[in-house]
Amino acid sequence: MNAVQWHNDDDPVQQLRDIVTRAAEPGLVVIRFGGGTASDSLVWKDLEPWTRSRAVTVSLIEGDLETPGLDIALLCDLVFMSSEATIVLDALDVPPSPGVVWALARAGRAALARGLLDDGRLGPEEAVRLGLAHEVVGATDELPLPSPSSLAALTAARDLMRSRASGESGRALELATFRLLFASGDPEEGARAFLERRAPDFPANDD
Repeated sequence: MNAVQWHNDDDPVQQLRDIVTRAAEPGLVVIRFGGGTASDSLVWKDLEPWTRSRAVTVSLIEGDLETPGLDIALLCDLVFMSSEATIVLDALDVPPSPGVVWALARAGRAALARGLLDDGRLGPEEAVRLGLAHEVVGATDELPLPSPSSLAALTAARDLMRSRASGESGRALELATFRLLFASGDPEEGARAFLERRAPDFPANDD
């Protein structure tokens, strides 16, 4: 697992390029975001590679987070917020940042309406309810990160959602992904454990 601390005072473009490099291979990348003041938004040209990372990306928002750090945090595959954190939205007279708009659209109609028609702050509970964050964690809690046995499945599911394939090519991609995951042995062991009413013993957990 790669762990990164986002620094609000450093160049956001260079920081983003560094973590995009870290996420170029399958695995897990965790970025922690403290509070910070807003600066110029990142353009989509810089943000778009972050949405195509091979690694599963995880953000932990621990303070009052504004753009551009907010864009990067909300574009992660998994978003966690501490109980004291807030998402700071741009004022209505300011064009919303591209990363935040992308994240609002991914979360759904309610989040998009809240982000585009109302400014202010989103607490962790509201962010979870709107689908912008996945879970609220306490200050001393460990992050509920994916286990090694579920990382491949999570990566495959994310890649399928990213794919624009449809029709025969889409079905072929889905079938190929299913066969690849089943070859790992985890789905077979999971099904057998369910039928035998016992805890599964995944190969990835034998280390």
